[in-house]
Amino acid sequence: MVKYRPHRGMLDDAMSEAKTFDSLAEMYEYIANNSSGLFSIEDLSVTSDLGKDPRIDWKETRYVCTRKFGSEIFDFPQCIGMCSIEE
Repeated sequence: MVKYRPHRGMLDDAMSEAKTFDSLAEMYEYIANNSSGLFSIEDLSVTSDLGKDPRIDWKETRYVCTRKFGSEIFDFPQCIGMCSIEE
Protein backbone atom coordinates (compact mmCIF):
# COMPACT_ATOMS: atom_id res chain seq x y z
CA MET A 1 0.00 0.00 0.00
CA VAL A 2 1.20 3.52 -0.80
CA LYS A 3 -0.13 6.59 1.01
CA TYR A 4 0.21 9.90 -0.85
CA ARG A 5 -0.42 13.54 -0.05
CA PRO A 6 0.26 16.49 -2.35
CA HIS A 7 2.54 19.34 -1.32
CA ARG A 8 0.46 22.13 0.23
CA GLY A 9 1.20 25.08 2.51
CA MET A 10 -0.56 23.50 5.48
CA LEU A 11 -0.37 19.87 6.56
CA ASP A 12 -4.14 19.80 7.21
CA ASP A 13 -4.77 20.88 3.61
CA ALA A 14 -2.43 18.20 2.27
CA MET A 15 -3.94 15.48 4.47
CA SER A 16 -7.45 16.39 3.32
CA GLU A 17 -6.31 15.43 -0.20
CA ALA A 18 -4.45 12.26 0.84
CA LYS A 19 -5.05 9.10 -1.21
CA THR A 20 -4.12 5.43 -0.82
CA PHE A 21 -2.95 3.22 -3.70
CA ASP A 22 -2.03 -0.44 -4.16
CA SER A 23 1.30 0.41 -5.83
CA LEU A 24 3.71 3.18 -6.82
CA ALA A 25 2.59 2.73 -10.42
CA GLU A 26 -1.03 3.50 -9.45
CA MET A 27 0.10 6.56 -7.49
CA TYR A 28 2.21 7.82 -10.42
CA GLU A 29 -0.72 7.33 -12.80
CA TYR A 30 -3.07 9.26 -10.49
CA ILE A 31 -0.61 12.15 -10.08
CA ALA A 32 0.14 12.41 -13.80
CA ASN A 33 -3.55 12.18 -14.75
CA ASN A 34 -4.38 14.99 -12.32
CA SER A 35 -1.52 17.31 -13.30
CA SER A 36 -3.31 19.03 -16.19
CA GLY A 37 -0.54 17.77 -18.49
CA LEU A 38 2.27 19.47 -16.56
CA PHE A 39 4.20 16.21 -16.17
CA SER A 40 3.98 12.53 -17.08
CA ILE A 41 4.53 9.27 -15.25
CA GLU A 42 8.09 9.13 -16.59
CA ASP A 43 8.89 12.45 -14.88
CA LEU A 44 8.01 11.17 -11.39
CA SER A 45 10.25 9.56 -8.78
CA VAL A 46 10.30 8.78 -5.07
CA THR A 47 13.21 9.34 -2.68
CA SER A 48 14.50 6.88 -0.12
CA ASP A 49 12.85 6.74 3.32
CA LEU A 50 13.44 9.97 5.25
CA GLY A 51 12.02 8.62 8.51
CA LYS A 52 8.72 8.86 10.35
CA ASP A 53 6.82 12.14 10.45
CA PRO A 54 5.69 12.50 14.08
CA ARG A 55 2.74 14.70 13.06
CA ILE A 56 0.89 11.92 11.23
CA ASP A 57 0.48 8.17 11.53
CA TRP A 58 2.52 7.10 8.50
CA LYS A 59 5.15 4.37 8.75
CA GLU A 60 7.72 6.44 6.80
CA THR A 61 8.12 9.58 4.73
CA ARG A 62 9.41 9.92 1.16
CA TYR A 63 9.41 12.84 -1.25
CA VAL A 64 7.46 12.45 -4.49
CA CYS A 65 9.37 14.46 -7.09
CA THR A 66 9.15 15.53 -10.71
CA ARG A 67 12.01 16.39 -13.03
CA LYS A 68 9.77 18.45 -15.31
CA PHE A 69 6.91 20.92 -14.81
CA GLY A 70 5.29 21.90 -18.08
CA SER A 71 8.11 22.99 -20.38
CA GLU A 72 10.52 23.63 -17.50
CA ILE A 73 13.08 20.88 -16.90
CA PHE A 74 14.85 20.93 -13.53
CA ASP A 75 18.50 20.13 -12.87
CA PHE A 76 17.34 18.44 -9.65
CA PRO A 77 13.89 16.85 -9.20
CA GLN A 78 11.44 19.06 -7.31
CA CYS A 79 9.08 17.87 -4.55
CA ILE A 80 5.39 17.82 -5.42
CA GLY A 81 4.18 15.65 -2.53
CA MET A 82 4.98 13.05 0.07
CA CYS A 83 4.32 9.32 0.29
CA SER A 84 4.75 6.31 2.51
CA ILE A 85 5.25 2.78 1.21
CA GLU A 86 3.64 0.46 3.76
CA GLU A 87 2.81 -3.23 4.05
